[in-house]
Amino acid sequence: MRAVLILLFALTLHTVEAEEKPGINHLKNIYGNYNAVITNTEYYYDFNVVKDSLKVSFSEKTQTTILNHHARAFTNDEIFFNSFAVLGKHKAYTLVPQGEKYQKKDVQVFHEASSINDDIFYDDSKSIRFSYPSLQEGAITNLEYTLFYTDPRFIRKSFLQSHIPILKAKVTARVHRDVQIGYKLFNVEGLNINYNQYSKGKYTYHEWIVTDVPPYKYVSSPSFNIRHFSPHVILYLKSTNINGNTEKYFGKIDDLFRYYQGFISDLNSSCSPELKELVKHLTHGLPEEEKAKAIYYWVQRNIKYVAYEQGYWGLKPASANEVFTKRFGDCKGMSSLLCCMMRQAGLNASLAWVGTRHIPYTYEQLPLPMADNHMVVIHHAGNGKKYLLDCTFNYLDYGVFPYHIQGKEVLITKNQKQYEIFKVPVSPANFSSITDSVSITLQNGLIKGDGNVIHTGFNKIELAQAMDGVKEENFNNNLSRILKKGNDKFRVEDHHIHNLFEFEKPAEIDYQFVLHDYVRQIGDELFVNLNLLKKYQNLSIDTTGIVTPIENDFYCTETFITRFEIPENYEMSYIPDNAKFESDIFTAVFNYSKEDNAIVLKQQLTFSIFVLTNDQISLWNDLIRFLNQQYRSTIVLKKNQ
Repeated sequence: MRAVLILLFALTLHTVEAEEKPGINHLKNIYGNYNAVITNTEYYYDFNVVKDSLKVSFSEKTQTTILNHHARAFTNDEIFFNSFAVLGKHKAYTLVPQGEKYQKKDVQVFHEASSINDDIFYDDSKSIRFSYPSLQEGAITNLEYTLFYTDPRFIRKSFLQSHIPILKAKVTARVHRDVQIGYKLFNVEGLNINYNQYSKGKYTYHEWIVTDVPPYKYVSSPSFNIRHFSPHVILYLKSTNINGNTEKYFGKIDDLFRYYQGFISDLNSSCSPELKELVKHLTHGLPEEEKAKAIYYWVQRNIKYVAYEQGYWGLKPASANEVFTKRFGDCKGMSSLLCCMMRQAGLNASLAWVGTRHIPYTYEQLPLPMADNHMVVIHHAGNGKKYLLDCTFNYLDYGVFPYHIQGKEVLITKNQKQYEIFKVPVSPANFSSITDSVSITLQNGLIKGDGNVIHTGFNKIELAQAMDGVKEENFNNNLSRILKKGNDKFRVEDHHIHNLFEFEKPAEIDYQFVLHDYVRQIGDELFVNLNLLKKYQNLSIDTTGIVTPIENDFYCTETFITRFEIPENYEMSYIPDNAKFESDIFTAVFNYSKEDNAIVLKQQLTFSIFVLTNDQISLWNDLIRFLNQQYRSTIVLKKNQ
């Protein structure tokens, strides 16, 4: 990471009257359960016309009061910007309590750094990082900065909530009379927002004010982030009319599609001779679907996915010839190559945009570039079906909808002027499954077992990704971790793997294992818990504070079958009752039976949910209580007299 040290100015000190600032005792009486509160935050958007040119900027002013001695968590802060939003003037300082007054201590040093995203190889996002000086109880941090937009299509959103309470938040937009804007509000249900619109001279002002906003209800994660649950305002540019020249920006899906077409209208006007020869070699003599599969699997196996976002290259696909030559590309580049190759083979293919489930908006709700973040290819097959193809998703079979976009809308190109919206279906729970069957025996106090596990759908992909790159001599150790049962003394001793890295076939593993110190013996009785896998034992959700929601990448079914051979000279004394938990979004079934000289437990769980929130969390905790009760159940064997 590159860091540039910027010395802005020497440390300056002066006093501020205490009466100008919120009273610390008053704040502690109300918000004493928190380490700090945001006393005021203001976001100011300026849509102006200067010398017949559009000028758009964004400013933020935020003031935070520290309520106790836990001040360290609020020391570091940063300002984000990129090539579309250039950082202008910025300052930060601390007001340190000095009796009845405050002493102002300016931040002296700012570090400019590239903003690192683990999912992206390179982008042009940057940040200015700094530390507030002299934080203590009663100190007040202040941050002020301005961003100037080089392209007003990429205006940032304003959130009206934070991880600590906000006393007052205000969003203001000043709009020149030659500019037309639009706005959208999200997640504002139950929030008392005071909206005001007025005119002054050649400007129209829009104001949104909220007070006493509680902190986030949920812990933010990459998939379920604050866009899903936190109130926010999104402003966008609809059009300008400067000196009689009208320019349209956004407002409808048609506008967004027209903008996107500007990046692909002249894409792949020709394929290189080498690329044409490859397509001919891959598809010669094949029917339509087999042609599509051959091309799709070749791109997936031979082109490395490298996420790359820099300015407009975050929107414009690289040419098929470039990706083919370099053997790597981002989602847009890989889609460009795949689409070009399919068309070269005479297949009907088109490019499409889609937002992953990281993004909560539909195109109808928000017809802006922030509604999507991914590109795929649609194969319009002769049978009338649409096949969505995503080459960035390793080991994904042809025709399977990637789980990270299931339930989302796809903006599909029909031609340069027409599009269609297609909602990605959600694969049912039985599409992705794990079926793990083991037969175990007790030998001199040691559990020995033979197992067979079958992975289908996305469970197979997860297994393939977990084993990809593992050296063969380390397979047993890796499988001991993946297939762990009973306790930490579970060890896979031998294995045979089938079809793990093959397309369109279930993955299957035959394995032998040992398990030490698992069976409990008291007198002439043996106690055996056939629930060898208790993977949900500690997953209840604490709802007393900020909630960490349960996230599931895909709907799935998990079946675990344990067959225990009754040892010689023993007979069954007790077997637990069967049990079932059932709801619309998940089920759990525990069935015990006696088969010949063995006791069998079949445990099956189904999950038909992506994210658990609100009332579903209570239902989840009910499920975990049920599972914990079943996990404690044991069979009892008594030695024959």
